[in-house]
Amino acid sequence: MDREDRNRVSDEEPEVEDVEADGLLPPVKHVHDYGRVEHELCAARREDAKRLRDLPAGLCNSGNTCFAASALQCLYHTRLLTAHFADEPHPHDSCKNPDFCVTCEYQKHVLKALDAEPRGSFSIGKLTNAIGSIAKHFVRGRQEDSHEYIRGLLDGIHVQALKEFAGEKAEKELDARTQETTIVHHIFGGYTCGQVECIQCGHVSRNYQSMIDIPVEVTAKSSSGIEASLKSNFLDTEILDGSNKYKCARCRAYVRAEKGGKIHVSPNVLVIPLKRYTMGRFSKITKFVEFPATLDLTPYMSRDAPYEGKSPPTYTLYGVVVHLDWGGSAHSGHYVSYVRLLDGRWCKCDDGRVEETDEATVLKQKAYLLFYERDAVRGCAPSRTRSRQLRVERLVAEREARDRRGGGGLETTKRP
Repeated sequence: MDREDRNRVSDEEPEVEDVEADGLLPPVKHVHDYGRVEHELCAARREDAKRLRDLPAGLCNSGNTCFAASALQCLYHTRLLTAHFADEPHPHDSCKNPDFCVTCEYQKHVLKALDAEPRGSFSIGKLTNAIGSIAKHFVRGRQEDSHEYIRGLLDGIHVQALKEFAGEKAEKELDARTQETTIVHHIFGGYTCGQVECIQCGHVSRNYQSMIDIPVEVTAKSSSGIEASLKSNFLDTEILDGSNKYKCARCRAYVRAEKGGKIHVSPNVLVIPLKRYTMGRFSKITKFVEFPATLDLTPYMSRDAPYEGKSPPTYTLYGVVVHLDWGGSAHSGHYVSYVRLLDGRWCKCDDGRVEETDEATVLKQKAYLLFYERDAVRGCAPSRTRSRQLRVERLVAEREARDRRGGGGLETTKRP
């Protein structure tokens, strides 16, 4: 038996079509109305927008809480999120979490920040005092990671929204695409598309992944700019060959293929974490990485991106979190943030101290987290049609039946 025969797939049954083979599935339902997002950005809740033109109040440090203060300042200046909670959509009196509810506490924080005097200060409260409720591995009084804090906070708000919509078992009972329609995903969420194209027959396999941010690797040898890193992630491709050949569903064999990725749905708010930690967060890469004041994601988008509408995915920087380390340590140092006000001014937030600065100073910082706001809200996914849902159910049933028979998709002889 020659090499080609050994690589050939032996399976008489045809491959079951993937449920998203012809494109990203719309959600069955919407947890939060997407129209509200567009309305809030366009109208900007004028009274709240006026407050966001002023310098914010500082956030008092209550013992190694600078990681949270810097994160909360950037989230507060995320207009869509602040406009949402300014309307008090989460009634505290009817909340079913009497001990600690991250949504209740964040809503209180937003209202307090909107009422606070410019350059005044107030304490963060339970969002740091009950830090273990935001992420189980967080310890009160210990310096934690600002990015992990943001992810834990947003995830808590997201999960609470799902439970309010569909009950305690929402994460098990709702389809994945419906779960990605909370206010958190409407604001910060998007999709990437991984693609593998068979060089032999041209068959294309695509895989869609939801995202809440786009991390960028920072290494001692990496390029010095964010845009170069995005190019590496979403424009450069890899040839799968040799021992890394691709298993093509159409050829039913291992073949040479081209692998790459694109942004398929752009987020309304783009968060870019710069992954500066090495050796399991015990040390940190401190090099300067250039980042722009404006960003255009058009070159990195899929050609068939479905929800972009008439507005291109262009963004303006409005928030930067910086970790000021001592000796390249990941476990010591101090977090500060820089936020852009609605009138274009910038200010530096250092716990309880807030002072004006300028864009040139901001762009010189060794950033850890970058926050960009889309210049116009993107389009919305429609709800899934009944015929589309029936097709999904049929394909899922076919695949499950095949798995029970032991087919399990493409089965091959052992690779040489």
